[in-house]
Amino acid sequence: MVLNLMGLEDFLGLIYVTAWSISIYSPIWENVKCKSTKGMSMDFSVLNTMGYFYLLISMILQMFYWIPVENTNSSSQFPFKANMVDNDVKVSNMLELNNLESPKITSFDLFYCFHGEVMNLVILSQLFWGKKLWRFHDDKKRRMKPLYFKIFLLSIFIFAIYTFQFLQSSYFIEGWNNRATLRYCNKLFVLKISMSLIKYIPQVKHNMERKSVKGFSITGVILDIIGGVAALLQLLLQLSRENGGNFTLMLIFLNFGKIGLSLVAITFGFIFIIQAIIYGNT
Repeated sequence: MVLNLMGLEDFLGLIYVTAWSISIYSPIWENVKCKSTKGMSMDFSVLNTMGYFYLLISMILQMFYWIPVENTNSSSQFPFKANMVDNDVKVSNMLELNNLESPKITSFDLFYCFHGEVMNLVILSQLFWGKKLWRFHDDKKRRMKPLYFKIFLLSIFIFAIYTFQFLQSSYFIEGWNNRATLRYCNKLFVLKISMSLIKYIPQVKHNMERKSVKGFSITGVILDIIGGVAALLQLLLQLSRENGGNFTLMLIFLNFGKIGLSLVAITFGFIFIIQAIIYGNT
């Protein structure tokens, strides 16, 4: 009945958003239940929050500031463009710059990302102000390890450079166009995927050092895997329907962010499950 009403693509979108959204409540509840954040890696949480921030900006740009080809010559359709496009730039050049199929970003994706960023901020509040705000037992102040703190600062520096280059190009050189937007958004996706890859490493090491996954939510990990599989299946169905089953490198390039995030979530999800099997919940 649900499939008939929604369609398989929307159903898979609902599954992945629900799974990934619920998964982030699991560590929050685990911390509340234990009245401690000992099971959480500070490095994991900070890098995760920054990764969601980069992803959120990328999705907002692709959803709301992607120029349809038919609107390329309409200054009223895109408010920024009238001030940004140099008078010498020909319409044909703008058509070439904007002649790109929009990435498959849906309202499901945007909700998941915004919700995830907010919930990660909640987790950070537990880590930094656990005793004051949450009445946790553990009053020990925790800091990021020097290596991961440097990575955190480096990611902000790289983000600032990418953003400056994008705004400079959009306002003073090419004008606002889809190719520049896609380049910038894919750079943000790379930052997010890098944060995802790096953030899992301290949590894996944290579990290994303690020889335990106690305080770390395996339920959330299972939901992450379910969400990753559903997100990949939804994207494959969308691309197959709209492109007749022809998967090109350009399609992968347009959507590699979602593909990469799903594969990272699935891969490390299985690593955490293996740790849970080996160490148990002791």
